[in-house]
Amino acid sequence: MELVLILVPIFAFVLAKTLLEQRARNRADNLHMLEEALKNPSLDRGTIESLTFQLTGNRPPRVPGPSRGAAVLLALGWVTLFVGVGVMAIGGILEERDALAGGVLTAIVGFGLVTYPFALRELEGRHKEAQR
Repeated sequence: MELVLILVPIFAFVLAKTLLEQRARNRADNLHMLEEALKNPSLDRGTIESLTFQLTGNRPPRVPGPSRGAAVLLALGWVTLFVGVGVMAIGGILEERDALAGGVLTAIVGFGLVTYPFALRELEGRHKEAQR
């Protein structure tokens, strides 16, 4: 029984040490493979960022995209546009001129809200081109 109490911890230590060495060897192989892949000059930007993330664990800085305000404005525009079309359809079905006019006006406002973020982005792009 005493022999088992001595051999079990020794066996567990050897097993744990072997597993840790195997993981370290695999990690070193992956690191070497990623380094070699990053040296390839024909890689595109997305692949390089993905490999760099795998190598370092850090995400690349985000490219500025549409802001949260523009996304909210776009969503509000879509809702307004379809509510306007719905009111316009109900006004047409019920032959209510006021509802039809209100629906047309609401749909126009919604269309303006939907196209506003795209127009701003286009203007910013043209402004940057003009500065070059």
